[in-house]
Amino acid sequence: MTLTATAIRLAPRLHEDRPDAMAVWFERQLRSPGQSMPPQDARRVPQMRRLVAARLRLCGLFELVEPMMLVTSELVTNALQYGDGPGVSLLLSCSGKSVRLTVDDGSQQCPQMRSTHAEAESGRGLCIVSMVASEYSGSWGVSSDHTQTWCLLTARASGRGTGV
Repeated sequence: MTLTATAIRLAPRLHEDRPDAMAVWFERQLRSPGQSMPPQDARRVPQMRRLVAARLRLCGLFELVEPMMLVTSELVTNALQYGDGPGVSLLLSCSGKSVRLTVDDGSQQCPQMRSTHAEAESGRGLCIVSMVASEYSGSWGVSSDHTQTWCLLTARASGRGTGV
């Protein structure tokens, strides 16, 4: 069964008391294990980076735009590469000087940080997420059912950003 790759939906507001939250769901192409990521899915990664960047700017969290774009790339790529559900959801919540990104891929397999060498072209995603979270007084983790991976970052600058 092949799903179309054209659907990106901004989910309705999750809670009226969370005006700084954005939720997105998109379909992913189903494929056999070991098959490479289809171009339709690969295009989702930069699309999600742009959405996250725009939302962070709207929330005034300019300092977190670049690091959260990197985290978004890694978590969405992992969800597309290893997830086994029909789609991927992304939830971005801004609160004060902090932002939390949660990506749900529907997979019951727990994401694992791999040991790789510095020149490796793959397998470093969660290591990168961990390093970015550490640099921005944050954290990352996986939900108890293993379907969601999240990362929390906190801006170091006073206020909500520099307007960069």
